[in-house]
Amino acid sequence: MREATARIAEVSARRITVVLPRPVQLGEYLIKARGYCLATVRLTDGSVGHAYGLDRGLPVAECVNTLIAPAYKEIFTGDPVAAWDALYRRASAPLSSGAALRGFSLVDLAAHEAVAKSAGKSVAQLFGKSEKKIAKWAVIGYPPSRGPEDIEWEVRAAVAAGAKGVKLPVGLTPELTRERIIAALDTKLCPVSTDLAFSCRTAEDVMKIVGGLDLAWVEDPFVSGSLMELKKLRSLLNSPLASGDDETHLYHPQAFVETGAVDILRLDTTCQGGLSRLLQLNDYLAEKNLPVSWHVYDNWHSQVASILDVESISIEYSAPGASVDALAELIVAKQKIEGESATTGWRFTMPELPDELVGIDSDPDWSALQLT
Repeated sequence: MREATARIAEVSARRITVVLPRPVQLGEYLIKARGYCLATVRLTDGSVGHAYGLDRGLPVAECVNTLIAPAYKEIFTGDPVAAWDALYRRASAPLSSGAALRGFSLVDLAAHEAVAKSAGKSVAQLFGKSEKKIAKWAVIGYPPSRGPEDIEWEVRAAVAAGAKGVKLPVGLTPELTRERIIAALDTKLCPVSTDLAFSCRTAEDVMKIVGGLDLAWVEDPFVSGSLMELKKLRSLLNSPLASGDDETHLYHPQAFVETGAVDILRLDTTCQGGLSRLLQLNDYLAEKNLPVSWHVYDNWHSQVASILDVESISIEYSAPGASVDALAELIVAKQKIEGESATTGWRFTMPELPDELVGIDSDPDWSALQLT
């Protein structure tokens, strides 16, 4: 990649809270608000990069401002990959997991955007890549309290917008989860997958929900640290098994690959080391040849997937009003109104936002997205 000639003028982060008008309940997990860390990297030539991600209630912004920012400004000489490696080797203990890794990941993504904007290019273009055609999947069925009668219309709306497949989250009960999945399958409009959102304890729990169903994949059934449970479930399933969304440590994805725990890797640059970490793993991932499904954040994951030499089977999108990625949905709704279309960096415009705001109170509006 081309290095920036400018140095860093600012590295900072702050927390943004999006209160959900319609709380989301995933099994026993009730979400009344989505908390995000927004990281900003500003170069001395005025180029600005942004990246945001869910902070899961952790002090991610504080980690950026106190632990990462001072050292990153000192180390950075124009190449985010070199800066990532240098800082990680200086402070691997705090940066290898948890809140600090989330902050480190976001600073890396923001730095890549700032450097690309300085060059007047998208991030993919800066690496000499054009964006690949990757299947665009719609995350539907939010809030999960909605019954199967509300699923058909959303499948149709998502497919009309250009989605190649749909993914549903776990419902309020295992029985409701299965009924919602069957409602989506019965449309026969596209492939269907399900995110069980860490709600199951055993492989048998999962099979009660998905047994006998023809799914594109079954995702994240168990809490982190459940490798043996994943391996047992994989031996029982007729559908591919995917996991890894929120593995916020740098043994991911190797731990899943080397133990044969999954058929599909779920990756998220906002909590797993940013773009620079995956560039370091590119040859390894290409050799292992496990397909990758990306966790939301389509603005950068569509470009990251295009830079890497891996098989990417899905990029995820959520419609304004779904409260899946509530901050992205607000940005998409604003872009629809103002007609903005950024062409450099991660190709999105970060609006000015207060520290706390209310999410969109409506049914998911798939007309706001054009996925074709």
